[in-house]
Amino acid sequence: MSASSSPLVLVTGITGFLSAHILDSLLSSPENFSIRGTLRSKSKSDALLSRFTPEQQKRIEFVEVKATESSDLTEAVKGVDYILHVASPFVVDVEDVQRDLLTPATEGTLNVLRYASKEKSVQFVGITSSFAAVTDMSKGGPNRPGFTYTDKDWNPAGNKEAIEFGGKGGFAYLASKKVAEEAAWDFVEKEKPSFTISAFNPPMIYGPPLQPGVKKANLNTSSQAIYGLISSLPSMPADQLPLFVHARDVADAHVRAISKHSRGAAGRRFLLCGGKFNWALAVHYIAERFPELKERLPKGWEESKPDEKALNEEIASIDTSPTEDVLGMQFKGWQKTLEETIQRLLELEKSEGWEK
Repeated sequence: MSASSSPLVLVTGITGFLSAHILDSLLSSPENFSIRGTLRSKSKSDALLSRFTPEQQKRIEFVEVKATESSDLTEAVKGVDYILHVASPFVVDVEDVQRDLLTPATEGTLNVLRYASKEKSVQFVGITSSFAAVTDMSKGGPNRPGFTYTDKDWNPAGNKEAIEFGGKGGFAYLASKKVAEEAAWDFVEKEKPSFTISAFNPPMIYGPPLQPGVKKANLNTSSQAIYGLISSLPSMPADQLPLFVHARDVADAHVRAISKHSRGAAGRRFLLCGGKFNWALAVHYIAERFPELKERLPKGWEESKPDEKALNEEIASIDTSPTEDVLGMQFKGWQKTLEETIQRLLELEKSEGWEK
């Protein structure tokens, strides 16, 4: 326990899109967590705290970490009960696969685990992995009609395949998530630390962007994709991965695993998914729910054919039943997820500096 007698949780990369939702989930938990967040520069700390009440702000502290993969994390992990390692590169086009993806992802995870193993107070480390570590692109990835991915499935691609494929198109990113998660499980098996770990494997994460300093130019990737649907595009954009999960559901899964780490939640891969949707379903829903945005939808959106039944048949499913059973999760549907994301983006449009 921390000095304040409430459990202390370290969140790496606390200024990120997902971390903002994890912070909200931690603050609303009945366990009254104290939170320590790592960030590259404390210049963002005031903006991050501005969303919270003075009482909530007292429960949040920061430590500056320039690079999770190479920095000394002694101060970050000092006195910590739980760690949620969220910080990891999310880039699909890179120049150097090893330097820009594989090393930061793998060493970021291993560096956290190494320093955690030196701190006796650490009981549990939750690692934000990805569906990318689960899917098998050699068999179609998500495009496997009738197939259901489970927590036993692993992306077969590794360092070698990622480097051979190169840094364009996202394949190396998928491999980097697998390699980083695999390294974590290998570390625990070999080093046998006193703490336990679990991994969280979400597909596309959508939801309201709550992170500090959000503006049009620096929107996170998934919010950027949703914003594109109401940005008067000249044509319908190509679909992204139809499998999705709401950011708050991902956050709640992390926090529930902390609470249940000694009651069945340790040593698991938690697959997270709220279902499937594509841009045809999305634009027709936006037109119905936000009629004032019809003029901003992509040109030709009316011709797109929303067919949820066909989508469900064509795209592989994700078995989330173990996650639901162990963590008690109930996932938000795509309509609620899309609606909350759009509402937040419309709020941000009105904020000062949005266009900068």
